[in-house]
Amino acid sequence: MQELIESAQSGDQTALVMLLQTRNDKLYRTAYLYLHNQQDALDAVQETALQVMLSIHKLKHPEYFDTWLIRVELNCIFKMMRKHQPKLTALAVDEPSVASDLHANLQSDLEKLPKALQVVIVMRYYNDLPLAQIAKVLHLPLGTVKSRLNRGLARMRQEGAVRDAYRI
Repeated sequence: MQELIESAQSGDQTALVMLLQTRNDKLYRTAYLYLHNQQDALDAVQETALQVMLSIHKLKHPEYFDTWLIRVELNCIFKMMRKHQPKLTALAVDEPSVASDLHANLQSDLEKLPKALQVVIVMRYYNDLPLAQIAKVLHLPLGTVKSRLNRGLARMRQEGAVRDAYRI
């Protein structure tokens, strides 16, 4: 994998396409979580790919490619959200439900959180990133990431979705 990243950095477009294709599903899931719309999520993934192609040469440490890629994607997503704020705040009525009621409750409670807490929870539980890597992506101390994660989960517990999710 390291060779593929280094090859992409040196200008090999085929290597870069292979790197992006292996991560395409994860990029789409993350974008959909924030944008709630299939077309906007696909646009975000495409914009991310474009930004990666334009700036892969700026990546200083190839071993942190995934961390860098997530940061680029989050920047693209947040830019889209700022640009289309009214359009992206509500789910489209004609879109089919993607998940069960439980998932909808979790998603609803997640959306109620401040953006700083949302980002940490999404990166931890939807992208399966370790806390140390989240701290690097967000340029935050590890303790801050941990406290945001705990604060976000506590608020979601108050709403009831997290508690209900684990009730058997």
